[in-house]
Amino acid sequence: MRYPRLRQHNQHGGLVASDALLMCFYMQHPNKRIAPAILRALQTIRERIHPYQLAWYDAGEGQAEPLDDFAWEQLHMRTLNPEPDTSAYLILDGPSTKVDDLRVHYRGLDVWPSPWPEQKDGVSVLYVRLPTEFLVKRGADEVRALALDVAAELPFNSGYVDFALCSDGWHFDEALKLIRPRYPGVPLAPSRARLRMNTWVDGVHWMNFLGEPVLGKLGGVPGVRAHLGLPGITLQEMSGDRVLITLGTQPEAGDVEVGQALPQHRALARLLEPYLYRSDMDELYPATEDMLRWERRFLD
Repeated sequence: MRYPRLRQHNQHGGLVASDALLMCFYMQHPNKRIAPAILRALQTIRERIHPYQLAWYDAGEGQAEPLDDFAWEQLHMRTLNPEPDTSAYLILDGPSTKVDDLRVHYRGLDVWPSPWPEQKDGVSVLYVRLPTEFLVKRGADEVRALALDVAAELPFNSGYVDFALCSDGWHFDEALKLIRPRYPGVPLAPSRARLRMNTWVDGVHWMNFLGEPVLGKLGGVPGVRAHLGLPGITLQEMSGDRVLITLGTQPEAGDVEVGQALPQHRALARLLEPYLYRSDMDELYPATEDMLRWERRFLD
């Protein structure tokens, strides 16, 4: 297995951080506008992740229920109901709710932009977490194909796919010790969707989906191409003034102990620096000095 096995347990033996394959898309649109696209994306995910299966759901009521075909149809009508001013909250889990298992989290805004100042940075988010074994067994090409098919359905402002370390936000500092300083290619991510992204870009990754307004500020695809001439960086134009920037043929942990360098990551980080998300932008998760330094690992 080419990816490190990363696990952190709390004092009671519970798993609070794990390596995983992450796929996230951020959209400045209300649920009403994007619900049909989300439905198509969810159906694509459900069909393509076999043998992994979604087994439980929570539609915002705080109680996990079995996800059978009848429940799936009910979710279409209840949770993703494209009526005016209707928000959506949905968590779909695999056989367990552990941080190393399958999870899909969708949060759709009721209105956008929000009339409430405290919610001005809110966005709709689709978060997909798959066990690392999915990447290992299916291969990077199949992961890329799935991500492109999901992305094609969504009016994203930004998004990414990467091998990551997932942790609940309250254990970030402890989880960070698993990857710092040895694995700079491994981002540290929460165990569910990050909601307050505004137009910031959520780090530098293997697959980087970029749309407006950031793409326009960079001069569009020609401007991005002019700044990213390193071997191993590929640009794929997508409809709607969007682009996929891929760094290498597969995710890389960047193991410094075996001399793995990540020049493509550094080049993209320099280009995106003014638009990158920082942990201190969101009060939901603690922003420690160690975490902020880690987020700048490709810049300092």
